[in-house]
Amino acid sequence: MSDLIEVLMPLMGEGVHEATLTSWLIAEGQRVEKDHPLLEVSTDKVDTEIPAPASGFLVKLQVKPGSVVKVNQCLGYIASQADVDQEAIAPSPVQATVSAPEPPVENKSYVSASPTADGLQRSSPLVRKMAKEKGIDLSQITGSGLHGRITKKDIVDFEAAPSLPPSLAKASGEARLLQKFGSSAEGQETLEGVPVFRETMSRMRQLIADHMVESVRTSPHVTTVFEMDLHRIVSLREKHKDAFQKQEGFKLTLTPFFIHATVEAIKRHPIVNVSVDGYDILWKKDINIGCAVALDNGLIVPVIKQAGDLSLLGVARRLNDLVVRARSKKLKPDDVQGGTFSITNPGGWGSVLSNPIINQPQVAILGIGAAVKRPVIVDEMIAVRPMMYMSLTFDHRVIDGEGGSKFLATLKEIIESYQHLPL
Repeated sequence: MSDLIEVLMPLMGEGVHEATLTSWLIAEGQRVEKDHPLLEVSTDKVDTEIPAPASGFLVKLQVKPGSVVKVNQCLGYIASQADVDQEAIAPSPVQATVSAPEPPVENKSYVSASPTADGLQRSSPLVRKMAKEKGIDLSQITGSGLHGRITKKDIVDFEAAPSLPPSLAKASGEARLLQKFGSSAEGQETLEGVPVFRETMSRMRQLIADHMVESVRTSPHVTTVFEMDLHRIVSLREKHKDAFQKQEGFKLTLTPFFIHATVEAIKRHPIVNVSVDGYDILWKKDINIGCAVALDNGLIVPVIKQAGDLSLLGVARRLNDLVVRARSKKLKPDDVQGGTFSITNPGGWGSVLSNPIINQPQVAILGIGAAVKRPVIVDEMIAVRPMMYMSLTFDHRVIDGEGGSKFLATLKEIIESYQHLPL
């Protein structure tokens, strides 16, 4: 019998103990090459490819797509030869279980919280004791503390909340909409008389949906908008773009300028770089900029760590590396953790103005619009300049309108004052 090598679920990052196996990229019986992509997994932070640990033939799959797997769990076997006796392969001691929706539970809240990576709700022993005494399932409560931590107040509020109508409490989230607005006949679902085709969201899309709803529920969102004159940085980019690409091997875009300027503005207005825990403000020592990257199946926000220590060149290099790895599914969970401030750039698709949702547990996000040439008044004369709207959406619990406007005013001053390439 040829040598067998186990394909183990690797450690994906600090605090990440499990993932969902989304697909095998190599079919059972096919040849694989060491370090080539073998399968895809999805965590609560990122989708990524897992490389093959050795060359050979993928002779047995232990885990089916859709299964939740633990770190160090055996996912399959690679052998040096294809003709391996299947019965001779010992089963993995830890079998994966395919994720299935849990039966609905009648509860007193429309919103449920996701468990932490180790399956335990973020809560103190006191909170767990209270929940046990009152017969409350903590998985049905969305915590209001930092990172979704469930507090004593959450237990009290949950207990005082009105119960769901029995007809809705017994139905799944999908069936509630159908039950209220639709019908089903001869296998065809309709919504308000319109035939519909039901498709389950991807794991990434589900996480985005949950995160956005939770963010709006947590933070009172306020948006302010400033107009920026980009002629200085556009001129600098045009002057240096060819030499930059020749030296670095990738294009110099305007985005690194915006990130670099944002970091400088954050240094002057650190209130946009905090988090809120109840009535406490958590001041962050680092400036880690999350940059939204659009993918075919959703959106991901890799993080430029320690951005406060980087020059424009350093920002450009880090950004390019993260974007390339995000689109090739090479990001690690650590690459999307630890952000303190986020930037999203819908202007790349022509959007002139946006009102983005805050990426919890942050308190602000910058929206970058499209650069559009238009006539403006400069020194009492009409000039054509590349102009852009930038929006700051912020958490009104800790940032007032004045604070948000002062931050954007500083950012405007920095962007419109570039004299040279800050490499």
